[in-house]
Amino acid sequence: MIGCLALVIFPILGLAAGGLLDGPGGARLGAGIGFLLALALAGVGSLALWKARSRP
Repeated sequence: MIGCLALVIFPILGLAAGGLLDGPGGARLGAGIGFLLALALAGVGSLALWKARSRP
C-alpha cells in the first residue's frame, strides 16, 4: 500500500522540487527520480510481503 501511494506522491514531489530548483528540465528529471525511488520502494515492499508469505 505504501509503495502504491508513493508511486503517485514521489513523482509529484520530485516534479515540484525540480521545477523550483531548475525549471522545466529539472521538473522532468525530478519526476523521473521520484518515480524510480517509488518503484524501488514498491519493489522492496513486494519482496517483503513475498518473503513473509512463504514462511511456514
